[in-house]
Amino acid sequence: MQDKHLDLIIEGGWLIDGLGGPRQRADVGVAGERIAAIGDLSGRAATRRLNARGKIVAPGFIDSHGHDDLMFVERPGLEWKTSQGITSVVVGNCGVSGAPAPLPGNTAAALALLGETPLFADMHAYFDTLRTQQPMINVAALVGHANLRLATLADPAATPTPEEQAAMERMLADALDAGAVGFSTGLAYQPGGAAQQDELDGLARVAATRGALHTSHIRNEGDDVEAAVDEVLSVGRNTGCATVLSHHKCMMPRNWGKSRATLANIDRARADGVDVAMDIYPYPGSSTILIPERADSIDEIRITWSVPHPECSGESLGDIAARWGCDKTEAAQRLCPAGAIYFAMDEAEVQRIFQHDCCMVGSDGLPNDAHPHPRLWGSFTRVLGRYVREAELLTLEAAIAKMTSLPARVFGLSGRGQLSVGAWADIVVFDADTVRDQATWESPTLPSVGVEHVLVNGQAVFPATKGMTRPGRILRRETPSA
Repeated sequence: MQDKHLDLIIEGGWLIDGLGGPRQRADVGVAGERIAAIGDLSGRAATRRLNARGKIVAPGFIDSHGHDDLMFVERPGLEWKTSQGITSVVVGNCGVSGAPAPLPGNTAAALALLGETPLFADMHAYFDTLRTQQPMINVAALVGHANLRLATLADPAATPTPEEQAAMERMLADALDAGAVGFSTGLAYQPGGAAQQDELDGLARVAATRGALHTSHIRNEGDDVEAAVDEVLSVGRNTGCATVLSHHKCMMPRNWGKSRATLANIDRARADGVDVAMDIYPYPGSSTILIPERADSIDEIRITWSVPHPECSGESLGDIAARWGCDKTEAAQRLCPAGAIYFAMDEAEVQRIFQHDCCMVGSDGLPNDAHPHPRLWGSFTRVLGRYVREAELLTLEAAIAKMTSLPARVFGLSGRGQLSVGAWADIVVFDADTVRDQATWESPTLPSVGVEHVLVNGQAVFPATKGMTRPGRILRRETPSA
C-alpha cells in the first residue's frame, strides 16, 4: 500500500472511524474509490491534498430511512442529502417503493409520498434506470409491501388467497434477487394495514432465506403502540428475519413514556436472539399523508402539500378551518389528497429512544412535499449540533457510529460506514464546533452549516461544482461472511 498512488490526501484532521473508538489525529489517503492509507501521510505524494486541520473526518452518514426512491430520477442532485453529509440512503420504507408498479386500477394514498414518476414494473427495471442515470449518492432499496399487494391482489384491501400470497412471495424473491436489501411494511396505511400475521410471516421467511430484512412502520404509534411493536417483533421471532422498527415513537401526550415498555420489549427480543434495530429522526413532529381522522385528536397539524388547495402548503390546519368556517375534520377532507406534519411527540422521549444501543438515525424526509418537514434537510446535522454538542446525550464518536457503522451492519452494506484501509471512500469533513441544522418548520429547506466536504466513492459531491459527476452506487446486502 505504501507505493500506491494516492489521488487525494485529507490531512491534519481528527479522524473518527465510525466504529465507536476514540478520535485520533490522522491523514486519510484515497486511491480511486477506496481508502488506501491512514496515518501520517505527510511524506506521501498525492494528486490533491485537502486541509482538514481542526476538523472532524468521519465516514459518510448512512440515512437508514429515506423516501427518495423517485428523486434519483426527478431531482438527482439530492442536495438535501449531500449538504448534511449523507453518502448512502436506504429507500423503499413504510411499505411503498419505486417498484413494483400496481395492477391497473389499484392505487394507495401513501404512494403520493414518492413523487410524480410512474412506478417501475419491477426492481430490475428500477435499478437499471438508476445505473443508467447514475445516482449522486449510494442507494440501497427495500421493496414495499403495499406495492406487492397492489401488484398482485385483485382487491388490495382483502386477505390474499393462497395463490395471491404465493405470487407476492415470488415477487419479493425476485426483488431481492435483483438487489433489494429487504422489504418494508406500512401497517398504519392501507392496503398494508389489511395484512395479518400469516401474510407477514410468509414474506419474512422469503426474506430470511436470502439474508434480507424486514422494516416496519408499525400498525399503531399511539394508544396501541406496545401491541404494535410486539406484532412486528413476533414476525422476527417466528421467521428469524432481521427486523427494523421504523421511526420509533409514542404519539399523543397520554402515551408519552410508553417507550420505556417498548424498549424493554425490544431488549427482551434481542436477548432471545431476534436481530432487531430501529431508527428515529430528531424532531418532536411526524409527517405523512393528511389523515382526516386525526384532525380533532392532535392540536397542531401543519399542511405540507395539497392537490386541490396547493396554496395551503405550510399553513396550520386550524387556521385553514377557521378561514373556511368549518371544523378541522371537514377542512382536512377538503384538502385531501394532502400531506401533513403532526405535532404529537415528546422531545424527551425522542432523545431517550435515540440513546438506545440499537437505534440508528433516519431522516424519513419527504422530498416530494411542497413544504416538507425540516427533517429532510437537517436530521443528521441536528444530531451533531443539538443532541451531541448542546445536549451532550452521547459522545461525538458514539453518535457517528449510530449514523455509520450501525446502519452498515444492519443493512449488510459491506465496506461502508467506517474509515479503514480498503473501505469505500465515503467521507465527510465537518466542523464539530459549528455544525448544525438550519431548516425550521417555517423555512424547512434551509441547508445545514458546518459540513465542509463530502466524498462518495472517492469523488466530491459537496460542495457542488460545475460538471460534477454522480459517483453513487447501488448497494446490495452482503452477509458478514461475504
